[in-house]
Amino acid sequence: MEPEESAPPAETPEAQESAPVEETAPVPSGFPFSFSGVASFAATGWGRVLFWQAVLAIALGGSVMLVLGQYWAPVLDAAVAQLPEQAGLQEGQLHWPADQTGVLAENNYLRIIIDPNSQQQHGQLADLQIEFRRNSWVLSSVFGYLDFPYAVDEFSINRETHIPWWGSRRPFLLLGGSVAVGVSYCLLTLLFGFIGVWPAKTVAFFADREGGLSKLWRLTTAAWLPAGALLTMGCLCYALQFLPLMGLLILILLHLIVGWVFLFFAPFFLPPAVHTAENPFDIEDSHEEDLEVEESEESPSDRSGNPFS
Repeated sequence: MEPEESAPPAETPEAQESAPVEETAPVPSGFPFSFSGVASFAATGWGRVLFWQAVLAIALGGSVMLVLGQYWAPVLDAAVAQLPEQAGLQEGQLHWPADQTGVLAENNYLRIIIDPNSQQQHGQLADLQIEFRRNSWVLSSVFGYLDFPYAVDEFSINRETHIPWWGSRRPFLLLGGSVAVGVSYCLLTLLFGFIGVWPAKTVAFFADREGGLSKLWRLTTAAWLPAGALLTMGCLCYALQFLPLMGLLILILLHLIVGWVFLFFAPFFLPPAVHTAENPFDIEDSHEEDLEVEESEESPSDRSGNPFS
């Protein structure tokens, strides 16, 4: 009789508990505040990038909405309330009652001036100043001024029409302006990210790191998230009067530098590239093996035939 095979011993609970359990690495999902955090966006999908872009757009648009609603809207309300009974453009020239010219409304953020005859120099007393002259309107700030001709030749201005028009559309215009700023910044970061793919690919190549178009585009787009957070904080401080306009302009330039710094150093934190070296002699060996198989498969009648037939 053949000896019966013994069954393998069952694992004890202690052995099962001591067996190593493979743990999957947690998927990164937080906001990137470091180079490794930005690099982690290359391993995740576009949903994470778009989610944090949407959060940043809402925060940036909210800070812009605060500036528009708290400082610009009161000036525009006061200017509309002081509109004359009848004025407007005739043949491309501004016609305005002489006794109602001058500063319509102003604060430290916005100033509106009506001066068809250019009788005096008004200076620069607000962050943004709009001056309506006879043949053009001037937009001035700390950067200088821009002179624009009137877009239409005929346009009528009167209190009965424009005060209700502004009152009914005021909240939608303010909300639309803030949304436009947030969405425009998201589109710009996508564009900057696409432009930065090639510098990032060069860095990843020389650093011997993984790199693909989609992965690097997510990384370079995510590089602008910390810079966007800095810009949002600057806009919020400007809205709360903690930061003057010149400080906000410096912060805008600084946020551009921060974005490119993250874009350059984040590829160093990508996973190392995996190289598969192929043996060039494997091709020759496989070819010789194929020839030997073909010769062995030949029938004896084929080999014994007359070679001269």
